Amino acid sequence: MKRFLMLILTIGSLFAANPYEQIDPIIENAIQNHIFPGATVIVGTADSILYHKAYGTFTYDAGSTVVDTLSIFDMASLTKVFATSMCMMKCIDSGLVSDEDYVKDWIPEFNNNGKSVIKVKNLLMHNSGLPAYTSAASTRAATLTKIYNINMTQTLGTYTYSCLNFIMNMRVVEEATGMMMWEFYKQIFTDPMGLMRTMFCPPDSLHPECLPTTSSLQGSVHDPLAAGLNGYSGNAGLFSTSGDLAKFCQMMLNFGTLDGHKYVDSITVVPFTTLQSVAGSRAYGWGINGSSAGSLMSDLNYGHTGYTGTSAFLDPTRKLFVVLSDRGSF
Repeated sequence: MKRFLMLILTIGSLFAANPYEQIDPIIENAIQNHIFPGATVIVGTADSILYHKAYGTFTYDAGSTVVDTLSIFDMASLTKVFATSMCMMKCIDSGLVSDEDYVKDWIPEFNNNGKSVIKVKNLLMHNSGLPAYTSAASTRAATLTKIYNINMTQTLGTYTYSCLNFIMNMRVVEEATGMMMWEFYKQIFTDPMGLMRTMFCPPDSLHPECLPTTSSLQGSVHDPLAAGLNGYSGNAGLFSTSGDLAKFCQMMLNFGTLDGHKYVDSITVVPFTTLQSVAGSRAYGWGINGSSAGSLMSDLNYGHTGYTGTSAFLDPTRKLFVVLSDRGSF
């Protein structure tokens, strides 16, 4: 709760008079009060970066590594919007997938326990009726099989934020493209964008540049279900920097175009950035005008948070975005 209050204060300050001078004391106070030892904040428009600063250290231990703007964070559930939703958006844009497709038509093993009614759009809006979470099995294959066979816990159309929805989105992308989602993501987005510090399963050489999420986890995914999928998942597992995520924010604020390159058509971007389901106030992937965005952004803002202390909010009215990456104290 403290972290979300900090987020509200931080985002609110960005739209006040003389905004940037208000950020430092907010973040520094959080560090002093052991809410998190380090963080990065980036603020920008559709075309430029207005503010980018790093604070604190990786941990509260003496001699801990100082956070800089290139430090890598476990993005947790921001994976859902900055990786999985991006890949699904591209699949829809390319005609490989329709949001009206039934999931069972892509994943026949999913066609059981009443789940034949679930469409791709239900996964994207978190109203599929799937449960919020499940535990991982002993292997990636066994974990996927467990999810394929799981029972619905709500009726179709009922909002339940679910990691399983985005694991199934990942699987649809993989079936549609014929490759692992992380490979498709790299080919379509991160390589062309030049984002060399955005990836799943960072190599050992980059682990020292990743902020730890526990005393024993540095450079490996924190989320247990994503870990059970060997770090390659649709609900969590993305590692990135605030600067790299800013590129995606700019691409979204420019309706699919970045630096003159069209990644997706503007029409395809619309359902991913505007209200599609009143239940849960969801676009495809993103939340619309959620409480964590504070009260000073326009009602059209969209955003997402992550369990490890990550968050991103975009305001299409003001053409502004903010990404806050921190990590909790342990």
